[in-house]
Amino acid sequence: MNKQEVIKRMCESGVLPVFRTSDVKHLTAASKAIYDGGIACVEYTMTMPNALEMIKQGTASLPKDLCLGAGTITDGKTVDLAVQAGATFIASPGISPEMIKACNRNGVASVVGAVTPTEIMNALDLGADVIKVFCAASVGPVFFENMLGPFPGICMMAAGGITLQNLKDYVAAGAQIVTYVPNLVDPAAYAAGDGVPLTRTAVKYVETVKAARQSK
Repeated sequence: MNKQEVIKRMCESGVLPVFRTSDVKHLTAASKAIYDGGIACVEYTMTMPNALEMIKQGTASLPKDLCLGAGTITDGKTVDLAVQAGATFIASPGISPEMIKACNRNGVASVVGAVTPTEIMNALDLGADVIKVFCAASVGPVFFENMLGPFPGICMMAAGGITLQNLKDYVAAGAQIVTYVPNLVDPAAYAAGDGVPLTRTAVKYVETVKAARQSK
């Protein structure tokens, strides 16, 4: 699956679950539960224990059309390792020229953090595919609407502080993708390895994004 197809799949549901936890025991099962809820892309942050091994395990055992990505990457060497493990997209909290170059070299989608017009310009000039506004809650939905003026057509992701209650405002303002942290939204279910609530929450996010798009 090439990077354009990965980005398309990410935008179809409009939701990117991001796992950041020290408890990875049920990570693969939780990812499958989210996939069952209609979300085809999941991010594993490199701050988790054995993150590369978890990507390898997920790539081997999860549905082949589920796109696993590696997040919180700030250098090119880690991009190479993550791609070797099976990652199909790479996310960073900010702009790292080496990270973006490595993504382009490996042919994988880059999700790059930017929160000012200058940062967005720099990220796009370096070849970033998706602009991740982090932390989105610090600038609010109006930022997305305003940025589509000078940067029409860019793919923007709202990350940080996005909830079922406020995501419609970000989608209406121009965010094509929103994120959430499944192990924080459903902590008890995640810790117990109970996939049913995780699937239910995934469905709610997808349906809320769909409704927000339809009401635009």
